[in-house]
Amino acid sequence: MNYENIYNQYMYSYPHKTSYQQIGRLNLKEYNLDIAQYPIGLYFHIPFCDSKCGYCNLFSIPIGKQNKIDSYISAIERHSTQLKQELDIKNSRFSSLVFGGGTPLILSVTQLNALFELAIKDYQIDLEQTFVVIETSPNQTTKEKLDYLYDKNTNRVSIGVQSFVQKEIEVIQRMHSVNSAHKALELIKTYDFENTNIDLIYGIPNQTIDTLLYSAKVALTYDPDEIFVYPLYQKPNTKIYGNFVIKRQLQYKMYLEVSAYLKSHGYFQTSMRRFVKVKPQVNLSCGFENMISLGCGGRTYLNNIHFCESYTSHPSKCIKQLQNYIQKQDFFQGINTYILNEEEQKRRFIIKNLLYHSGISIVDYKVIFDKDPEHDFELLNKGWVKRTNTHIKLTDKGMSLSDYIGPMLISNTVKQQMEKYAND
Repeated sequence: MNYENIYNQYMYSYPHKTSYQQIGRLNLKEYNLDIAQYPIGLYFHIPFCDSKCGYCNLFSIPIGKQNKIDSYISAIERHSTQLKQELDIKNSRFSSLVFGGGTPLILSVTQLNALFELAIKDYQIDLEQTFVVIETSPNQTTKEKLDYLYDKNTNRVSIGVQSFVQKEIEVIQRMHSVNSAHKALELIKTYDFENTNIDLIYGIPNQTIDTLLYSAKVALTYDPDEIFVYPLYQKPNTKIYGNFVIKRQLQYKMYLEVSAYLKSHGYFQTSMRRFVKVKPQVNLSCGFENMISLGCGGRTYLNNIHFCESYTSHPSKCIKQLQNYIQKQDFFQGINTYILNEEEQKRRFIIKNLLYHSGISIVDYKVIFDKDPEHDFELLNKGWVKRTNTHIKLTDKGMSLSDYIGPMLISNTVKQQMEKYAND
């Protein structure tokens, strides 16, 4: 096995934003969208952080003055008003409200409240019925903010710790300390949130299997409902890009060891990255869920129409795009779009389900596409995939190679657009 190729791309969605194409203006009314047939989520993208982590290739911006956040929230409010004019949402069922970033808890309670109130007013979101998710980091986790989130029936709080070894945190240029991580986790544990998650990273230079397992052991002392373990990537436009060579073979061994460790302590693996205390009882096929994103770094999925602001992770371009968003009046002008044909919808369905533990429902695929999935795609049979009477699933080996297998299922059209973006 060529270990250099197994960490290719994290396929959390499809197609990638770098394959979207800019258009003059998107007119949603032309498509007569019926979005009430699928559950829908509302996503607020908060691009601000204390500082940009060394490995981060997301749309994120180190925070300056607080009034920039206030101006950004005002833009989100205008964005929402225009979206509601373009889209009929009156019969839609909102299943989730997600605050992503960046670091959403960099917002003050007043700023958070403005977004919660917008969700309630514009989308009739019932906080007792909707699954509410927010991300935080150790330095932004305060009692005042957790009090507010708990009062708002927030279900899931996810905190990026990455390592409980101070030198490893410093190598990947995280700006918190191990001590601040412990204080934040101790504070979170005083609340009865339905779901708490801790993020860890493996493959950090000078990290060993022992130090990774030490971080996992410490994380377990806080009894999290979920643990995500991410392989370290070095992507262009990140501060660690080219700074060192990641030892991929060792990184893969780390994955095998930490996944075995977590499973031996009662956690169930649902994807290459995600381990949960309670095995999901209901596994619905995904790939057709809808999402409305507000903010300059999120993307919206409405049936087969995907769109977002122009993607960038370059620090100076992020700042420029943020300013453009704050000043924007027409939020459907100059955005990037991908309209999925049937083949791309099939690929999205296969990628999103195959990389999850329950796999591809053969029945669901046949109902939606009137074909067996293996009739449309030559699914891998190298010990990576197994077929039952009802599903096509990854084997344990296949699960470990998700970042290699997923990209193999990208269409040539999407690959070409992504390559074009990378070379521009």
